[in-house]
Amino acid sequence: MSRLNGLILIGAAVLAAGVTLVTNWLALIPWRRSKTKHWSEQARVLFPVRTAATSNHWFVPATLTLAVLLIWPETSALWAFVGMVAALGVMAGTVPMDHEVFPRIPVRDLWRQAAIGCLMRFLIWFVFIGAVALMPDEFNLLAWAIGGAVLGLWVIWSRGGLIWMGRKLGLFLPAPERLRKIATDTASKMNVPFREVWLMRVPLAQAFAMPGTRELLFTERLLELLPDDEVAAICAHELAHLTESRPARYSRSIQLLMFLPWLFFNPLMHSFGLIAFFGLLANTMAVPRIYRKISRKLESRADQMAKSNEGDAGTYARALTRLYEDGLLPAVSPKNRTTHPHLYDRILAAGVTPDFPRPAAAASMAWHGHLFSITLGLLFAAFAMRLIMH
Repeated sequence: MSRLNGLILIGAAVLAAGVTLVTNWLALIPWRRSKTKHWSEQARVLFPVRTAATSNHWFVPATLTLAVLLIWPETSALWAFVGMVAALGVMAGTVPMDHEVFPRIPVRDLWRQAAIGCLMRFLIWFVFIGAVALMPDEFNLLAWAIGGAVLGLWVIWSRGGLIWMGRKLGLFLPAPERLRKIATDTASKMNVPFREVWLMRVPLAQAFAMPGTRELLFTERLLELLPDDEVAAICAHELAHLTESRPARYSRSIQLLMFLPWLFFNPLMHSFGLIAFFGLLANTMAVPRIYRKISRKLESRADQMAKSNEGDAGTYARALTRLYEDGLLPAVSPKNRTTHPHLYDRILAAGVTPDFPRPAAAASMAWHGHLFSITLGLLFAAFAMRLIMH
């Protein structure tokens, strides 16, 4: 590796870490001022900052990668390594924000969670960028073969690959007896079988269902936070997802269409020019809207089934409130920007009136997320123009 290449990689890592650290710190100023207020107001102010910080795990590495491609096109495959070191820099720059927001979480756990997340992003980055780089300039058998291979890898990932890798990394552990008994009893009551239940080593209270493999995931924090009856109520919600019809499960896969067309960036640009570029952008903006609408409908259905199967009235509403308060998630999310209904509406639908007034909706994303997304868009447009001219 030449000295220039080494300096570029070091510079990308340091710049990514520094920019992430500084912009996150500045964006948290309004949240710091809200810390004496009700948790729902703290969560409302924090949400756009967290959204931007999460998005920047992709925006910042992609921005620096495109910048290297445009400034030093002769550096061959260096751009791929720039993306990797920049991702590491963003990870390092984000941990201080996470520690400030959740001081109860040991720093070593934050680093472990960040490292696992970064490794999984590397895997996705490697497959996606590798496929784009190998894609020919025209639609031929090779192009469709590459697209089919990526689609096949996604199916493997969603049908057991994620769990397999998570177990290898120590992210997923066999469920303790308490959780297994709650899940078994709840499933028996609802007459909804499941294949396996796993404990996630994540310091935030969350639960997930994987309808494709009929598996349930519960985090360590959720078990620490909730009593058995509330864990059962959350379990009932997740089990409800396992009862979704096949068309409903397939409809969730529409989110794949947000990324899959970008695999064909090269042949699309050579065949249709800038029209293809703007078409890809339009598709990327439209698909999430459709997916969120589908998801909210299915989440509302799962909420109703959870309420129908709760023990004492109000158990499910209490469980939801604890999860949102502990995770500082907004009670009213940005309009049409989330996959779940608003917590405030979910509590009302569960038959309980919240003990706090309905807060204003949270903003969708903080300024630094918009800054990097716009920068990325401009660089991508410049890269597309260069590709067309050549």
